[in-house]
Amino acid sequence: MLKFLISMTFFSLLFSCSTLAYNNLEPVNSSSEKERVLLTVAIEDVGYYPFNYNENGIIKGFSIDVLNYFEANSQYDFEFIITPWPRILFLVSQGKVDLILTLFKSEEREKKYHFIEPAYANEANQFFTLAENNITFSGQLEELTSYSIGTNREYSYGEYFDQADYLNKLPALTEPVLLKLLLGKRIDMLIGNPLAFNHMISQKNLSAKVKAIKPYVEITPVHMALTKKRQDAQEIKNTLEQLTKQLKSTPYYQELLTKYQLNFK
Repeated sequence: MLKFLISMTFFSLLFSCSTLAYNNLEPVNSSSEKERVLLTVAIEDVGYYPFNYNENGIIKGFSIDVLNYFEANSQYDFEFIITPWPRILFLVSQGKVDLILTLFKSEEREKKYHFIEPAYANEANQFFTLAENNITFSGQLEELTSYSIGTNREYSYGEYFDQADYLNKLPALTEPVLLKLLLGKRIDMLIGNPLAFNHMISQKNLSAKVKAIKPYVEITPVHMALTKKRQDAQEIKNTLEQLTKQLKSTPYYQELLTKYQLNFK
């Protein structure tokens, strides 16, 4: 059973989420033959739709379903530490927490984390602006040098955007803060996961005020990342990579991609 440990400034709380049944799948390792191993996983309290999000007090999402599969087919159990994104990166790099669920790979990040290969999903990034704004984008970032662009602090948006130092990027702590900055006209546009932002926009009834700008900026592979500080890190990495390859070969994986609208072309 997945366990969710909320780690915040003033209190901690334990949640649980029932696993799915995988009656037609062959387990990689029999949990009855090996002692269960607990791995901690860091996620943000605001969630990251559709990879993980809170629905009526239950943590759901594509990444959660993937971890349920890992748990059902290995000796690993997972406990979730909820904390802000910059602290997630720090805690996993220091070995205080074991796993990050969604991370773009870069040369700099590979020095700090083991990336689980292959990538287990792809993610698009897209610009959003106020419906009243007349901002056009053909795919060339040089067109946007006159605008202020809100970003999430310590996020990667793919190599193309990350290396565009000529853009006026204004960092914020979370996606909801970015949306508030846009609505308050403190930034001209923002960049983010369109599934996450469209979900927020729909929940807040802002469809008439905020619009997406086509095309996507980039579609980038998403990895899980593991701390390098554990003595058994290489063994964990090898097992999770085997599980990822096994999962991606199943019809169930394609069902998950369709369910969470992650079938990017």
